[in-house]
Amino acid sequence: MLPALPDDLLRGLRDASPHAIAQLCERFGPRLNRFAQAWLVGDGPAAEDVTVLVLLDAVRNISRFDPRRSSFSAWLFGIARRKVRDELRRRGRRTSVPSSSQVHIDAVAETPVTEDMGEVLASRVDAQRQVEALAKVLSSLEYEVLVLSAADELSAPEIARIVGRSERAIHSILHRARSKARERLAHDG
Repeated sequence: MLPALPDDLLRGLRDASPHAIAQLCERFGPRLNRFAQAWLVGDGPAAEDVTVLVLLDAVRNISRFDPRRSSFSAWLFGIARRKVRDELRRRGRRTSVPSSSQVHIDAVAETPVTEDMGEVLASRVDAQRQVEALAKVLSSLEYEVLVLSAADELSAPEIARIVGRSERAIHSILHRARSKARERLAHDG
């Protein structure tokens, strides 16, 4: 879970301070990008575009953020969720395998010579297959909640706010998703 947004940063964003905007990008940009990449697999530029749109939307609409209603990260990831869904609708496709599990040719070039190249590639291909298999057994909501919890390290209350479900429902969805994941991994292993 991300710590609360400092009051001075919130004031700076409301005043459109370039320093505050830079801090926002630095602090939340990488996490938002990982979230977008988890859904827009293999399309790093589209994930970057979505990240920029989320940050831009957050800066433009900072006056709509109410710290009494949700945490800043929940509000921000809610924006990210809408932008990702817009992009997926535009493309006419749904969930896909996170890019972190894909084997890219650049990764091969970056692998140190001391490592066994075949072992590294086999490990990444295996991880990609496991994530593909997991995406097939989880509903899109289960997958999304699992990504928000595991990859983005958001709390159940934050996830509940983002996906529009109760905290209790999020705990149930997470439990179900983790059980399915364990089952699938045990079946494959």
